[in-house]
Amino acid sequence: MSTIHLVKKNISIVTIILVSVFTIVLNFNHKKWEDNNAVIQWDVKSYYAYLPATFIYNDLSLDFIEQDEEKFEKLIWPIETPLKKKAIVTTMGLSLLYSPFFALAHAFALSSDHLSDGYSLPYRFALTFSSLFYLIIGLFFLRKVLKEFFSEKITSVVISTIALGTNLLYYFSYEAAMPHSYNFTLISIFLFCTIKFYKKPNLNKIFLIGLLSGLITLIRPTNIIVLFLFFLWNVSSFKDLKNRTIWFLNSSKLILVMILAFTIIWVPQFIYWYWVSGEIFYFTYGESGGKFFFLNPQIKNILISYKKGWFIYTPIMFIAFVGIFTLIKTKKGLFFPVFLFTILNIYILSSWWCWWFGGSFGLRAFIDSYAIMAIPLASFICWFNSSLIKELFSYSLIFLLIIFNNFQIQQYNNSAIHYWWMNKEAYWETFLKLHPTDRYWEVITKPDYRKAKNGIYIEIPLTD
Repeated sequence: MSTIHLVKKNISIVTIILVSVFTIVLNFNHKKWEDNNAVIQWDVKSYYAYLPATFIYNDLSLDFIEQDEEKFEKLIWPIETPLKKKAIVTTMGLSLLYSPFFALAHAFALSSDHLSDGYSLPYRFALTFSSLFYLIIGLFFLRKVLKEFFSEKITSVVISTIALGTNLLYYFSYEAAMPHSYNFTLISIFLFCTIKFYKKPNLNKIFLIGLLSGLITLIRPTNIIVLFLFFLWNVSSFKDLKNRTIWFLNSSKLILVMILAFTIIWVPQFIYWYWVSGEIFYFTYGESGGKFFFLNPQIKNILISYKKGWFIYTPIMFIAFVGIFTLIKTKKGLFFPVFLFTILNIYILSSWWCWWFGGSFGLRAFIDSYAIMAIPLASFICWFNSSLIKELFSYSLIFLLIIFNNFQIQQYNNSAIHYWWMNKEAYWETFLKLHPTDRYWEVITKPDYRKAKNGIYIEIPLTD
C-alpha cells in the first residue's frame, strides 16, 4: 500500500495530528503562561482552587487566603455560605481533570527555582497543555463516532471544521483552562460509549456511561441533559420510544448501576457542600444572585443577536443546526435525540440570567455540545453534496468560514470584538478590521449586570 493511499485512507487521523501541531505552534506563539494574570483567570480561578487549597495549603476552608490577602484575592474568588464559611463557587469536576497536570507542575516547581504555590509559571504551562491533551483524545473519539455513520472524507472535514472553524479553537488555546474543551472531550467519549452500549448492552458499559455523565455534570451541571441523548439514542418513532421504555423498565439492574456510578462521582462534592453550607445540594451561584428565568428565555439574543449570538459569531453552527433536520432523511434514529438535546440546551442556556456567559469569544457555553453538533454538520454536508458543483461550493464555504473564525479570534484578541457583548453598530464598524476604530469605542455598549439579575436586559455605554 503506497504512502499516499495510506494517508488518504486515514485522512481524519492526519487532520487530528495537524490540528495538534497547529495548536502547539499557536500556544508557543502567544505564550499565555508567561503572563501572571492569564491561564488561571476568570472562572478557572474557581475550577482550579480545589487543587492548591487541598494539596499545597491543606485548607479547603480557604483560611490561608488571610495570610496574604493581597496575593490571594486576585487568585481565588470565594463566596460566603449560610454557615459563614468561605466556599468555592464552582463544582470540582474540572479539578479532577486538571489534577495529573497539576501534580507534574508541582513536582517540577519543587525541583526548580519556581514558586511551588500552585500559581507560578509551571502550573500555568501545565494547564495550557492539559487542554491540548484532552482535545486530542476528544477528537479521536469524535472520529470514532463519525466513522460509525459517515465516510473518512466527511469525518476529516467535520473534525477540521469543529476544531478550527468554531470558538472551540479559542478555548483550547488562548483560554485553554476554561472548561469547554474538557467537556467537549467527555461528551465525545460519552457518545462513543452510547453507540457501543446499544450494540451490546452490559453492566460494565453502563457503569462507564454513569461515570462519564456524572463527570460531565460535575463540570457543568446543566449538561445533565446528555442523558436524554443516551436514553433516546436511535429512537425514531413512538413505537421505538415505547419499546425503549419497556426495555429499561425490564432492565432495572442497568439503571441502578448507572445511578450508582453517577453518584460515586458526585460524593466528594456532596461532602464538601455539606461541610461548608450544611446542605448536600447547595446552589453556590445563588449566593451571588445567579438564577434562571425559565419564563423569560433570551432565545433570539443567544442565537442571532449582535450582542453575542451563537450563529453570528460561530456561523458554522448555523449550518450544523440546519443539519439536524437532514438527519430525518440521512440518519433517522439520530434526529430525535439530537433535536431534543439541542432545543433543551438552547432553552436552558438562554434562561440563565447571564445568557451571554460573561466575557467570552462567542457563546462559549455551547462549545461543550460541539461533539453532538458534529453529527448534524456531517449529515448536512452529505445531504448537500449531491453533485460535484455543490461539493466544491460547500467545501469552499467551510474553508472561508474557518478563515473567518480565525480572523474573528484575532479581532477579539485586539478588542475589535468586545468580550462582554456587541451591538449592530459596533459589529459593522469593525467588520473585517483587525483593530477597533475610535468610533467603535463610542458606540460599544455593555450589559447592566444588576438589572440582568432580575431578568431585565438593557445596554449601557462603557463609560457608565
